[in-house]
Amino acid sequence: MKKTSAILRILSLQLLICTAFAEPANSDNPLKLIPMPKEIRVQAGSFRVKPTTRILVEFGHQEEDRIAAETLAEEIRDQAGFQLSIDGEKPDTRQEKREDHHNIVLARLQDRKVRDFLALRGLTGDSIGDQGYLLFSDRSHLVVAGNTGQGLFYGVQTLRQLLHPQGRILICPAVSIRDWPTMEWRGVQDDISRGPIPTEDYMKRQIRTLAAYKINLFALYMEHVFDFASQPLIAPKEAALTPKEINALVDYAKALYVTILPEQQTFGHLHHMLKYEIYDDVAERPHGHVLTPTKDRSYEIIKAMYADLVPLFPGPFLHIGGDETFELGQGQTTALAAQEGLGRVYLDHMQKVSAILAPYHKELMFWGDIAIRYPQLLGILPKDMIAVPWDYDPKPSYASIIKPYRDAGLRVMVAPGASNWNQLWPDLDNGYANIRNFVRDGQSLGAMGMLDTTWNDDGESLYAMAWPTLIFGAAAAWQSGESNIDGFKDAYDWAFYRNPDDTTFRDILNDLDQGHEALAKIKVDTETDDLFWIDPFTPAGAATMQKLAPAAREIRLGAEHGLESLFRNRGQAHAQEKSLDDMILAAWRWDALGMKIEFTQEINQFYWDAFKNQTDSNRVANDLDEITSLNARLEDLRDSTTRLNEMYRRAWLQEYEPYWLDNVSVRYDTLAQELQQKIVAVREARRQYDATKTLTQPQELGFYLQP
Repeated sequence: MKKTSAILRILSLQLLICTAFAEPANSDNPLKLIPMPKEIRVQAGSFRVKPTTRILVEFGHQEEDRIAAETLAEEIRDQAGFQLSIDGEKPDTRQEKREDHHNIVLARLQDRKVRDFLALRGLTGDSIGDQGYLLFSDRSHLVVAGNTGQGLFYGVQTLRQLLHPQGRILICPAVSIRDWPTMEWRGVQDDISRGPIPTEDYMKRQIRTLAAYKINLFALYMEHVFDFASQPLIAPKEAALTPKEINALVDYAKALYVTILPEQQTFGHLHHMLKYEIYDDVAERPHGHVLTPTKDRSYEIIKAMYADLVPLFPGPFLHIGGDETFELGQGQTTALAAQEGLGRVYLDHMQKVSAILAPYHKELMFWGDIAIRYPQLLGILPKDMIAVPWDYDPKPSYASIIKPYRDAGLRVMVAPGASNWNQLWPDLDNGYANIRNFVRDGQSLGAMGMLDTTWNDDGESLYAMAWPTLIFGAAAAWQSGESNIDGFKDAYDWAFYRNPDDTTFRDILNDLDQGHEALAKIKVDTETDDLFWIDPFTPAGAATMQKLAPAAREIRLGAEHGLESLFRNRGQAHAQEKSLDDMILAAWRWDALGMKIEFTQEINQFYWDAFKNQTDSNRVANDLDEITSLNARLEDLRDSTTRLNEMYRRAWLQEYEPYWLDNVSVRYDTLAQELQQKIVAVREARRQYDATKTLTQPQELGFYLQP
């Protein structure tokens, strides 16, 4: 009777509560959650988490579910400063513990008492699947439940974002949530083959961070960076991934419900193998990029490479690459392509690779950019292969590169991009639009998942800069339909940084994006890394600086406002604080680019003014002092370059192995040396003027911009 009365009292109270239903895409929703749950009922009141609160885990599942409990305990410790105990509930004491209230219960829906408790509060586990969860809180109860440990883990990640500090305790708003993913597989790819190779510790940080936003697939894009026993030359031994490291990553990720996906190329992008003479016979073109399909040895190599790899990756998938095979038909396959057709040669190779790997009983993914050109031939491919169409430009629709694969009976994993490659700072607006529309179209056409890609084409991209687009991708793949970009931006401060003011880091991201906006206004779409490295004292460099001049002030103001806010408000990042270092570096690089554009104009103006007024010694001296002296423009450009070099080295070593770093540092060294040489040349011109009252011709010094 006592138990029944308590339930009736709770139900009566709920009838009096005014509830508000929040749509997932509603940017006005007071709950700042990423991803936004599908069904939310917000009620009056809140649950108070105090030092005496316990986290209760069902006794029969405490080994698996402890990882979810630990992530919750860490969140509470980081926000409130106290450590909650994690207790296993034994069957004979479970109900007693639940009824003493004010504990956090992590449960499975197989428990009838849990199901009944939640059902009385309007929450049922119907249709939430293995990855869905239920979450209920009121003044006395806080329960998270799922059909599986994975679902429970995802519910706990939502709960972590619901908790807010209030004085010396944490509060969770009274809510009822039913949630489940729209796409079964939600992945992120890290390109580790074009320079940066993350340390094992950093990859674990990547996995842990992504898992908190319900990512369940982490792909390592590999061309030549695994230490193959069968191909011992191709990997850089000082940084290559070893079987021991992969085993550690796989185990670490498994506990967080993340599958590690190996992406090992089997066709194109194999230059770092084919550059060696011992592979000359299997190169489509000498020392090129494409493994020729005309030689049996090509398939022997593929078989051997995957024999090394597959035992290390217990997940269901292998990604065999196959993109950008531009050399195909231009070397050893010239005659075959002329006879059979290029599409047939390409797809036959993919079918052969599938046959070679069939004994492993894995599902094979392949990049979809080449096969889509031959829709009439897609029937060659086995139906259990998975196409991964990719496109990184923001477009209104991507159906044209998804639908042909679906029409051919193939499954699809859509691959938008983080827009981080070849950029001083990712083009976030480009990335958001690309991800939103591509994932939306993938969902409508039945794609099984999303693989949000980062790339390191420039060999110098730092991973932490890409977090906004990666977290947005996680949200878009979990949520249904077209995700709301503004709503995501409004939630990002809290959901990623645990910043309670909701605006500080959103505004900083906007400041850093201002450089891209400024360049777009003058219709410049050159990749910003290229602009950063330009020598402005060549005819081409000077012309580029002149073209960029209208954007320089806006670039610098955005960078400098962002830097001021980062330095003043760093303490507002109560989570992910280390990611701010990469933002600071990006802002300084933006500012250095803007400075170079402005100072190139000014240096040219001063020198030309001196050259045209050589009879006025004071004017010449003053003009040249503005160009080079103790505090002058050439020195400023040199100093910013050497300073950035050191900042960049520190940032790199926070994420990556030392391998390849010198290949980026030498670019800073070269640019600084060019500037130092210009300082020497202008000072020599001044000495010549002092002796002869004649200045060197401006063009001889690289000053091509005549006012």
